[in-house]
Amino acid sequence: MVLEVEPKNWYRDEFLVSTEQRLLQIDAIREAMDSEVVWWTKAPPTDALLKSLQNSLCLGLYELPQSTSRIAGQSGPRQIGLARFITDAVSFGYLTDVYVLPEYQGKGLGRWLMACLDDVIKSWLHLRRVMLVTSGSRIELYRKTLGASDWSERANKNLVLGLVDGPAALKH
Repeated sequence: MVLEVEPKNWYRDEFLVSTEQRLLQIDAIREAMDSEVVWWTKAPPTDALLKSLQNSLCLGLYELPQSTSRIAGQSGPRQIGLARFITDAVSFGYLTDVYVLPEYQGKGLGRWLMACLDDVIKSWLHLRRVMLVTSGSRIELYRKTLGASDWSERANKNLVLGLVDGPAALKH
């Protein structure tokens, strides 16, 4: 099964956010996942990583070449970030694997990446819930860009959030 969602592209200065699967750069994603940039997980084997990306709505963040000399020898833009959204594209989504490479942080690209995701999910009229797991003050990014709230702030105290760790879960 491959998630079928109409591809979208957003441009800002020399950057691109795209949901086009063909632009995803497995080696760049793997390198980020195996570094401290994505400290909460490690990349699965290539075939499993590819399957997880194909079955998710992925927003890739790319740096576009700025000159013809940089375009020569390059097959496309350089992937510098990702947001993976596991979804049925109707009623539920889980946001995970969000990163921007360190040399591109501080430019508002993470907020822009989340604004692009917000653009997509606001068009899904039957979407009931988006969930994510983040650390500490990072909830503020998602609060500002997606309207997220900490689970403890929810008015309905009768709901409980359950979590089951799989065999590949990292213990921190």
